[in-house]
Amino acid sequence: MTDHERQILARARELADLGELTETVTVILGGARRAGLDPDALAGLIGAAAALGGGGLAAYAAGRGPGIRYADEGEFLGALADAEDDVAERLKAAGRLNDRIVTALDSALAALDAARAMPVRKPCDGCHGAKAAAIAEAEARIRLCGDAVEVLEPLAARTWHALKRIRAVPSDLGETYESVYNLIRRGGAMPHEGRWLTGQETATA
Repeated sequence: MTDHERQILARARELADLGELTETVTVILGGARRAGLDPDALAGLIGAAAALGGGGLAAYAAGRGPGIRYADEGEFLGALADAEDDVAERLKAAGRLNDRIVTALDSALAALDAARAMPVRKPCDGCHGAKAAAIAEAEARIRLCGDAVEVLEPLAARTWHALKRIRAVPSDLGETYESVYNLIRRGGAMPHEGRWLTGQETATA
């Protein structure tokens, strides 16, 4: 009868493995650095990587050496949106699993109450053993639910914080380069090969 709770715990541990999400965010951070983005525009990515479990060394090293270099703002924001979706889906999955844990725990607690209320007759013909086994099984189910909660609670907090930090990146980008974007909106152009904010090459006669 503990199979269901064991499956829940296994799923919680699976969701808690944030290595792939951490790598995704770190790769985006590295690509943005290679593209020459100002560090002020990348604070959200650094915070997201840290929240997901990326160590300080990994975030520091991101962008060093060969790797992705985003060609323009659209490419960068597209990758960022994909990462946001991935983190949001992990958070939703954690919420769905939490609902399953609550249901399983309620069932296990009810089973424990029922086991403790089992009558014991004399002669019992094994009734003592059956009652003890039912109590032990219900308690095992409760412990498994508790273990799943312990895994899930920090996961939800970490993914929620990472999601907030990722969602802050576009506004950080806009604030950091506000004057440049204003220039472009007025019809101005940056120098040719100005990395992301490229101007147009002057046509020759």
